[in-house]
Amino acid sequence: MPTNIKTMAPARASLLFAGVGEYYVDNNDLENSLKFFRESVDLDAANVKAKEGLSEVLAAKGNELLLADKAGTAKGYFLEAIKTNPKNSAAYFGLGEVYSELDQSKEAIKSFEAALANNPKLTEIFVPLGILYFQTGEIAKADEMLTKAMANASESAETQIFLGSIRLSQNRNQDALAAFQQAKALDPTNADVFFQSGEAYVRLDREKDAIAEYQKAVELKPNYLEAWIGLADAYYELNNYVEAVKAYTQARKLKNDNVDVLVGLGDSQRMSSDFNGAAGSYNQAITFITRDPNFDKNEAADIYSKLGYVIGQQCQINLRQAKACAWPQAIRALEKSVEFGSGNTADFANLGWAYYNAARVDGYEKRESDKQTKLALAKAMLEKAIDANPAYVEGPLLNLGMTLTDLGDFAGAVNALSKVIAKQPKWVFALNELGIAYRQQKNYKEAINYFKKAVDRDENFAAAHYNLGETEYRNGNTANAKKCYEKLVKLGRGDLAAQLELISNGAVRK
Repeated sequence: MPTNIKTMAPARASLLFAGVGEYYVDNNDLENSLKFFRESVDLDAANVKAKEGLSEVLAAKGNELLLADKAGTAKGYFLEAIKTNPKNSAAYFGLGEVYSELDQSKEAIKSFEAALANNPKLTEIFVPLGILYFQTGEIAKADEMLTKAMANASESAETQIFLGSIRLSQNRNQDALAAFQQAKALDPTNADVFFQSGEAYVRLDREKDAIAEYQKAVELKPNYLEAWIGLADAYYELNNYVEAVKAYTQARKLKNDNVDVLVGLGDSQRMSSDFNGAAGSYNQAITFITRDPNFDKNEAADIYSKLGYVIGQQCQINLRQAKACAWPQAIRALEKSVEFGSGNTADFANLGWAYYNAARVDGYEKRESDKQTKLALAKAMLEKAIDANPAYVEGPLLNLGMTLTDLGDFAGAVNALSKVIAKQPKWVFALNELGIAYRQQKNYKEAINYFKKAVDRDENFAAAHYNLGETEYRNGNTANAKKCYEKLVKLGRGDLAAQLELISNGAVRK
């Protein structure tokens, strides 16, 4: 640098600094280039060459940040570039890409249009602008851009992706796939084309092929959220819940407040019988969805319903293992499902099921008043379920019959359970429950009849063998009761065998 720069006229110094800025541009040193161009403009705001140079370097810095997935930071550089030179088409182009990354389609369109207005030769804008037109419903403009893109570069991967996207939206799925296949051949490192190809395969009910495409997409772009979701969805559709959980978990790492991802993860965990994991995922989904004061109540009701179900399923496992369970939490979730839902049969039935099971826990723990309260609530919900959809009655009727038995309404229980058997005569669990209701009426003949039907259909149904043995003993048929005792021992159910021995005062062992 000249030694007399401090005494140099500002305009002349500005030219000198601009020249240094250009030197650093030629040497790919954007930081120093920015420094000298800024100084040049500060010295002489009328120096057009300096302003244009600064604007170009700002745009180049914005592109560098954009490639580094720092769209938010890049935006500031592009805006400053445009402020410095309102005709900088490259800056408008970059700003359009930033807005696209930030899902601000209207702003992206304005920026791309400005870039094209300042430089009609920027043909690479045709594809991204056309896609944005299409996504915002401006079909005529989208078609115009597609026509220009095909005329300019039909053999480019981006153009084929654009063509495939249009065909996919038109449900011309095979044509879309053909375009994506051509795009892959032109650019085998483009993650987007593999993702779009996966989408086309899904439309064609070819999930196995889709999985390979999604896997390639995330291999090329590990933080590709949509591809991880597509991969997870495809695995779920193929009932491969273990791999679905893995893919949804990756998607959650990328965006942990995405409700669809959290629900998909919960569904996959539920189908894998990981009920605790599913409950955690559904709870997270509810937390995020209810933050919006205008949240979709039907969507919330569905998630609450699933949450209550998985808590209940885990409770049944815990009870078998003599562990504490969380029926109150299941009830709260299912009450929310009923509150937000449209009063459908499933919601009422699930809430009734939860009340009934919670009442059983109260009974085991000698809380008789709480037990009776919950049984009454179970009865009310199950009756609502049956009234809401009389064609869908087997499940609610079964639970209603069991509830009525525990309430002491044995005639009502027999009536409800008989209706279940009329529709599902081979349902061994229902046969067993009907036998219990008859036994409570001391109608041992009918009770024995239904217990026998249950064990005839499932010879390993230990509970029915026990109930048959107890009823045979109470009916004076100790020899038959002894056979049931021996069967329980053979089945390895020493607990039930011991209970039958206790009931019979040891008679079944003599």
